[in-house]
Amino acid sequence: MIDIIQLGGARRESIRTAPFIVLPVGSIEYHGPHAPLGTDTTLAVGFAKRLCERFSAILLPPVTYTFAPSITSRHLGTVSISPDVFLEYLYQVLLALAANGARRIVALNGHSENQFALRLAAERLALEYPESSVLYVNWWKLVGIGRDAPSEGLFTDHGGHGHGGPLEISTVAAFDPSGVEPHLATNIEYESPWWRVAGQAVGVGQEPEGFSGFHGRVDEIDPAKGEVLVDEVSENLARMVEEWLERTS
Repeated sequence: MIDIIQLGGARRESIRTAPFIVLPVGSIEYHGPHAPLGTDTTLAVGFAKRLCERFSAILLPPVTYTFAPSITSRHLGTVSISPDVFLEYLYQVLLALAANGARRIVALNGHSENQFALRLAAERLALEYPESSVLYVNWWKLVGIGRDAPSEGLFTDHGGHGHGGPLEISTVAAFDPSGVEPHLATNIEYESPWWRVAGQAVGVGQEPEGFSGFHGRVDEIDPAKGEVLVDEVSENLARMVEEWLERTS
């Protein structure tokens, strides 16, 4: 792995010769009193590092300042960028990478709202550089894939999902336990958002019932469970990237 974050050994030729480059995309967002504000960035960088080590790819510094929705922006600690500014900035980063010779880019995403800007920015890049390929990956969607997934049964309520819930915070604790303090929060029942199946309400009706900047069973947060999730996601991510490399070779 060539780690530009550390600026050690990275040369300009590497951008063109590496199998691909990885751009972690996170956020600074409130996840509850029990979780660090950099949760999403820690997750994006953590999975990105594992991926780069496996494929000898280039790891770029993360995009940290991003757009956060109204339901978390109202909580102290969230740093949200205007969505139009964020979209343009993200596109400019991808454009600059392509101009430097990068043709295959993995955007490793740790923050739900980023996925929409990532898709639009990647589509715009494809118009400018038709030979480019951007694979954007939402790490949490690689949990529980296939039968007998290692994560099956780790959590009792909706698989541990939820903003600041046990799945997310157990995983971040596996990468970096600092700032993870479950005793500072109480359980909030997770309401599975009905609108994510086919649509999404924004504004009135958007916030899940009981949501207080987080929800889920925080008493089930466990770094050991997080290790299981990190391994599972990393394996599924590697398989996904291998198939992508075959499709873009």
